[in-house]
Amino acid sequence: MNPLFATSNDLTCIAYDVSGTGTPLILLHGGGGSRADWHEAGYVARLSKEFTVIAVDLRGHGESDKPTDPACYTTEKMGQDVLSVADACNAERFILCGYSFGGNVGRYLAASSARVSRMVMLGNRMAGSSGEHRQFIFDFRARWAPVVEAARGGPFDPKSLSQKDQEDIQGLSFPGELLPSVLAWSTAMLDWGTVTPADIHCRTLWLIGSENDKALESFKEYEEELPGSNVQVHMLEGMNHEQEFENIDQVLPVILEFVKS
Repeated sequence: MNPLFATSNDLTCIAYDVSGTGTPLILLHGGGGSRADWHEAGYVARLSKEFTVIAVDLRGHGESDKPTDPACYTTEKMGQDVLSVADACNAERFILCGYSFGGNVGRYLAASSARVSRMVMLGNRMAGSSGEHRQFIFDFRARWAPVVEAARGGPFDPKSLSQKDQEDIQGLSFPGELLPSVLAWSTAMLDWGTVTPADIHCRTLWLIGSENDKALESFKEYEEELPGSNVQVHMLEGMNHEQEFENIDQVLPVILEFVKS
């Protein structure tokens, strides 16, 4: 997992690694995760037998730069990060596979660039930030933005927080030191526009766990728009959001059948 680095158009440094040979396939992790997730779950080892697998740390994550200004996390900037990595790998066209937040980033790129030949979305919503998700971001900001603001003056150190904040931060789904960048990109999502199935240019597989209520709600919202679009849906029976990624023995064969068809 020794990192390579690409420089995006706004000079943000993006970390990635490359495994295997064959058709380029770029992997985008979930929010608060990193490219290591794809390695640890076994996807890279299996996919690299047939593809050039490019695992990326999205900006704000892993070993990539972590700006704390929400303006740095527009869909255009994050899409350009992926294209900059593709350029560094001499991948003119590539398959794109994104889980959760990575699937969201990927669908905006697939709606704007012909360089994405096929896309797999794992467990993400199709809609922009609205309803319950929008309120979640507002509540998250209300709880943590004042904490981060009060700690400014150097690198954010969760150990410098109050005992209560330290206990609460341990309950988050990502490492505490990422909090400033998570606040930035989650705030930016409030202004991300809507990408509908009709907007996506390439053939796309949307994998949804039958126990992923948020993705199911989004599917029902756009179900009537799917026929005639480039998006096909595959339900992963009995799986919640985490299992959509973790259950590789059930999920990967579905992905491979799609990308090789």
